[in-house]
Amino acid sequence: MRRLLLPALLTVLMTENASALSLLTLPVTVPLAGVQGAANARVPAEFARVDETRDYLGGLLSVRLTGTVMRAGHVSLRTAPEGDALIVSVPIRASFRATPAGLGSFLTRDFGGAATVSLRVAPFVTPEWEAGARVKGDYEWTDPLSVDLTEGVRVSVRSLVDGQVRAQLDRVAAEVARAVREGANLRARAGTVWAQVQRPWTLPTPDPAYARVTPRSLSVSPFRFTDDALKLTVGATFDLDAGLGRASAHMPSPLPPLRVAPPPTPGVSLSVPVRLPYAELSEAATRAAGRQAFPLPVPLSPTLRVTGVTVKPLGPKLSAAVSVLVSGPLGLKVRATADVTGTPKLDASGRVVTLGGVTVTTRREGLTGRVIGWLADARAQAYLTRAARFDLTEPLAKARGQVQSRLPFAPTPGVRLAGTVGPLRLSALNVTPGALIVTAAASGELTATVEVGNLR
Repeated sequence: MRRLLLPALLTVLMTENASALSLLTLPVTVPLAGVQGAANARVPAEFARVDETRDYLGGLLSVRLTGTVMRAGHVSLRTAPEGDALIVSVPIRASFRATPAGLGSFLTRDFGGAATVSLRVAPFVTPEWEAGARVKGDYEWTDPLSVDLTEGVRVSVRSLVDGQVRAQLDRVAAEVARAVREGANLRARAGTVWAQVQRPWTLPTPDPAYARVTPRSLSVSPFRFTDDALKLTVGATFDLDAGLGRASAHMPSPLPPLRVAPPPTPGVSLSVPVRLPYAELSEAATRAAGRQAFPLPVPLSPTLRVTGVTVKPLGPKLSAAVSVLVSGPLGLKVRATADVTGTPKLDASGRVVTLGGVTVTTRREGLTGRVIGWLADARAQAYLTRAARFDLTEPLAKARGQVQSRLPFAPTPGVRLAGTVGPLRLSALNVTPGALIVTAAASGELTATVEVGNLR
């Protein structure tokens, strides 16, 4: 199978806003050499032929008119000054002979003229994703295609020629329009992009994960010509929602009606799901909380220190069993456990999970009323609440490094991603029985090369 590379790279920019639409652009190039070749192959050598006899001077003079209008060179192409149309030109030359019959044969004359046929080709697309072209042709003879045989006898073949030349122009225009339409192959290319973006993208994460694609719209940019090509850009907008595991297959939706618009700025708002087992959260919270102690605001200033945090799910909430040690003078050493429960939420940094709507309940077994009172103090309760704080900067950095190490990567057949993944920032949380699932929006910059021959 012939391997066809698209003439340009799709540039994919990963933005931080996970809720934004993703935009992917597919540049399409139709080399003008193909259009010129089609025109050269199909522009006829002969544009018109004349062979007939006409009477002049009331029937006293009979003149046979013969000759042809021939193509005189190759088809040439140039871009219109505005860049929105193509000028197709071909030179033609007319050669004719007027031969009077009988005694008037001495009046035989050769005459003719030259012209350049110019076609202005302006491509367009229909709502059904079919490319076409509006073609307007014109030409002007350098000579009037007439000759004076004698005084009062002027012979002209213009009326005999123009209809034939116009008919040939119409045929050439149809061939040029067909070459543009078939070269753009717009519906097939748009359909390829549309079907491709609807496939779930496998994500290069340690745990199996995918990005589910919900397409929104397709557009095509206005056509523009350069010196050697017709260019346009197909743009697709879609949502990407990340998930763990493998996405189920689904039938792609059909192409939507065409929307003509300038090409969008390419960018993909990509999310990376990260699975955080509760044991890892517990260890991280224990290390963080154990770095500082809290002096209780009571006589002799006993100290409250966290010795362990054990996290577990409680429906849509998290519950953290915070083990503490109350120590002080005179050998004071009392261990206690407080259950801190709340709904996980993100702080402004996008990398720290805290609990909202918190309740703190101290387990009373083995505690004196005095210690229970100390732990019930609002400041002590705030300290215990802070113990259920999960700074995910380190696991997010690890996840970013793991994703980066998997690049270059093929998320779907025919698409190869490469580039740099920037810092991850949390955008969503989900409490599950086995782990806290966080969704991290990725910043960074990627490029994707599309190989049409590998698309399936």
